[in-house]
Amino acid sequence: MAYSDLQDYLRCLETSGKLHWVDKPVDPSWEVSAVTRHLFDGYGWNDRPALGFRHAGDSPFPLVIGIIGGSPMIYALALSTIPEKIPEVWEKGQRHPIDPVAVQSGLCKEIIARGAEVDLGILPQVVWTPGQDPGPYITAPVIITKDVETGRRNVGTYRLQIKGPRQLGLYVGAAQHAAKHIRQYEAQKQDMPLAIAIGVDPTIVLASISKFPYGTDELSVAGGLRGEPVPLVRCETVDLDVPANAEIVIEGFLRCGYREQEGPFGEFSGYMSPGGQQPVVEVTCMTRRRAPVYHSFLSQMPPSESSCIRSLSRSAALFHHLRHVIGLPVRDVHFTESGGASSMLVISMTKEYPEQVKEVAWGAWSLMNKEGKFTVVVDDDIDVRNPFQVEWAMSFRAQPERDTFLVDGVVPSGVDPSTAPPDIPQHDPRRRAGSKILIDATRKHPYPPAARVPKKYLDAVQKKWSEYGFK
Repeated sequence: MAYSDLQDYLRCLETSGKLHWVDKPVDPSWEVSAVTRHLFDGYGWNDRPALGFRHAGDSPFPLVIGIIGGSPMIYALALSTIPEKIPEVWEKGQRHPIDPVAVQSGLCKEIIARGAEVDLGILPQVVWTPGQDPGPYITAPVIITKDVETGRRNVGTYRLQIKGPRQLGLYVGAAQHAAKHIRQYEAQKQDMPLAIAIGVDPTIVLASISKFPYGTDELSVAGGLRGEPVPLVRCETVDLDVPANAEIVIEGFLRCGYREQEGPFGEFSGYMSPGGQQPVVEVTCMTRRRAPVYHSFLSQMPPSESSCIRSLSRSAALFHHLRHVIGLPVRDVHFTESGGASSMLVISMTKEYPEQVKEVAWGAWSLMNKEGKFTVVVDDDIDVRNPFQVEWAMSFRAQPERDTFLVDGVVPSGVDPSTAPPDIPQHDPRRRAGSKILIDATRKHPYPPAARVPKKYLDAVQKKWSEYGFK
């Protein structure tokens, strides 16, 4: 059953015992990030709860973190399912999208501030890397833009630096879809409208973060995930539609050709991205609920919320692309959390002929051009989520000279610090050239039997386990 809004979903998390509220007032300039980091480092992948801060500095709005990617169980609750069925729900959402519907009004219109009435200082001013970020950032925005030629929208999540009461710095990687929209508007010497929704139905967030072919309406995918259409309402000052039941909506324009320093920012790679000259959002309007909840992500060093979300979302989206769009015999796909769910990609397959391994790699890279810097393809008997099994396959089913394939001159992740030293700005072209490597860790010839104890004996021992003195 679909959640009506973010607060409806938060009630589900509370009922499930997955949301921990902090009632003590906290300082958003350092304490929010420190508490959140301590929680993510102290709990395992499956055990982390989501966090809520009722009093974050001077803001009247409660702040929630980890409500989408705190753990696989939380992620599953966001999709109204269980962890084992996450790929199934994603598959249904992509194969059977449901277009959004227009409505006359929604919760996001309860309070409307225009022009000089807008003050972004009312939001929790969270500094995520104290002492290194230049100021507070909005880390969980759902940003809506549109193609100037076709009118088709893109929904993506990109970082926003709060620069003043009505000004935001925006970082969008050169290869991302919103960057294409920016180039289109600037080629026509026009300011670009955009809308920012904060605090929405979790399926919208998941669709916003995931990578789909250009032109895909992420809100239709969200409709497929939630099983019913996303209601949209018209913005007040820009020609765009936004989720009607968002907690907060910020409207504005990117001034054509104007750039200011943005960053540095602690990114999902676990390093500070250098920042650079980036577009600036001039805010024209902010609408919201009377008592909204402010949603943020923890990014930075893995494990983090962004690495958990990216791992589960990207793996599901890429599996669909390889298996059901291209038609390759892929069994499973996994972006590792330690690689920020970006650099390390493991794919298992039932290989039909030797060259098919490269077809799988090229298929993955064609959809996710910045991801999979290290792509490992293994046989279907290997659990891609078990690093021990993956390393075993690499160790004894691959020869480096024969089974590695290097591709140079490709687009890397925009925040990968290995592309250039930190004194080179974020937007510099030298950060736009990288490489990828495919490691074919599949068997190339008949192998001797694996040296394993037969399953029937393992099963027999398991039945008598307590007899051996184990609990």
